[in-house]
Amino acid sequence: MPATFSAEARGWARRLARAAIAAAGVATLVCAPVLPERSKPGGAARWAYAAALDAAVRWSSAAALCRVEGEGVGSEGWLPDRGGAWSLTYWAPEKPGVLEVTVDTDGKVTTQESAASPVRGKTLPHDWMDSPRVWAATSAHQKGTPLNTFAAELAFDVEPERYPGRPVWRIRFYLQEGGYETHVVSPQAEWLARY
Repeated sequence: MPATFSAEARGWARRLARAAIAAAGVATLVCAPVLPERSKPGGAARWAYAAALDAAVRWSSAAALCRVEGEGVGSEGWLPDRGGAWSLTYWAPEKPGVLEVTVDTDGKVTTQESAASPVRGKTLPHDWMDSPRVWAATSAHQKGTPLNTFAAELAFDVEPERYPGRPVWRIRFYLQEGGYETHVVSPQAEWLARY
């Protein structure tokens, strides 16, 4: 004759089974490998620059890069697999305004002409370093642990009070502890300041 279990025993058995399943799930999460922020090719600022170049040259053969902006950039200078974009702004002597070329995380390129901006007429140095190298220059100077990048800009007008007439990167990191901190880095990846 088969043994029968009381309702109380069946309840304990269910709770133990649920606890075992939960423990296995936690073990999987704890032991799972850490995946990089980006698993597909590209995603850095120079990658976006290469993708945007054709659109800039179609707009003007004399197009010159005057601003780089990143939104939704990860904590190491790469766009994540989903979301985020780099925007590159160009000026040309024969054009009254500027051209903004946006490259999203999948490499899709969109363009928009805008009215003249304060950076029109100023060309970024050709030797500006790629975003992962610039972000790496901040690591030894970080007070908090970056979760991701709130905003990033490379242009002549991003730090006019501290670095007048000089192009610099300004990178604002969201911190895991809450709040954010800002780092200023030269185009050649020399760390300059944090506030």
